[in-house]
Amino acid sequence: MGKRELGPYPGLRYAHMVSKDIHSSHVVRQFALYPIDIERPQKGRRVEALECGSCQKPLKFKVLSVAATRSRRWAWLVLGLAGVAAALGFGVAIFAVGGQVVEEGASNPVGPLALGFLAGFLSGTVGLSYWRYEDGVRGPGSPLISFGAHALRWPPS
Repeated sequence: MGKRELGPYPGLRYAHMVSKDIHSSHVVRQFALYPIDIERPQKGRRVEALECGSCQKPLKFKVLSVAATRSRRWAWLVLGLAGVAAALGFGVAIFAVGGQVVEEGASNPVGPLALGFLAGFLSGTVGLSYWRYEDGVRGPGSPLISFGAHALRWPPS
């Protein structure tokens, strides 16, 4: 389940942004990757600080146990699948009532159905994305989105 297997140490790396080149249509960021040398606890979580290999700034990390990480993966998977199911259900409902003529003065049901579809689509996308990348590490930034000098990243495969 998830993208990678769980070991005694996190598979994610923390990254220090080395350069940021702004071009007319995109931004290119380059990062230096460093391992997170915090052993997973047997139960619960462990909070420790590591010194950044580039700027020597202390960075605080929370590393979850294997069992807690698996629980988080299951929670993200359930959220993602529920979102996909909701989006499919609301999408079918939109097509079912979308072609019908609404009586004058009656509310149009397509608006709330479209909001339900959008909410299901977004929760499905977020849930399945985090399920894929969940490694039981919390620290600066995120594996999916980060704008600061430090972030969490998967090592290049």
